[in-house]
Amino acid sequence: MKQLLPIVLLSLLLPSLAAANGNTVTELYQQSFSLETSGAYAAALDRMDQAAASGETGYLLHLRRGWLLYLNGKYADAVVAYEAAIAEQPRSAEAMAGLTLPLMALRRWSDAEAACLNLLKVAPGNYLGMSRLAWVQFSAGQYAEAEAAYRNVLIQYPSDNDMRAGLGWSLLRQGRSAEAREAFKAVLRTVPGHVSAGQGITALE
Repeated sequence: MKQLLPIVLLSLLLPSLAAANGNTVTELYQQSFSLETSGAYAAALDRMDQAAASGETGYLLHLRRGWLLYLNGKYADAVVAYEAAIAEQPRSAEAMAGLTLPLMALRRWSDAEAACLNLLKVAPGNYLGMSRLAWVQFSAGQYAEAEAAYRNVLIQYPSDNDMRAGLGWSLLRQGRSAEAREAFKAVLRTVPGHVSAGQGITALE
């Protein structure tokens, strides 16, 4: 038994030893965050890939890889990573919110809508879930549903000019020009340079 002990300990330490060939997992995380801050997204992702290769796994790794894959424009891979994070923590609002981003980038509107609705089941009133649901439904051409979603956000965040501009566009797409104009004007009254609201007024002319 005494002869087996070093072998057992070695097997337990293999992931750490693999990481130590370059950096420890902790150092790889630290480097990844620093690189992301400086805008070096590919290098930041590489550090997380190194951590995974060393044996690191679990929720935090999947979550971080999902975000970095999204920043690197690898949207399909980001979806897989975020889904892996959700599998680890099924009620994680942050992972569900993250999943909406690559789905929207891929224009997978029905999947993105489902992801937003799942997020709102776990975290009712979540701003990201409500606002992204409105945007997704508008992008999918569901203008009446988008109107309702934008109004729902504005109940809780009445000063949100981006959401009010979105409401204006939803009304405009439904042919309700007078209501749309009022929404755009309400935004421009306090933010004269608001691009979306300004474009909405131009579209009405």
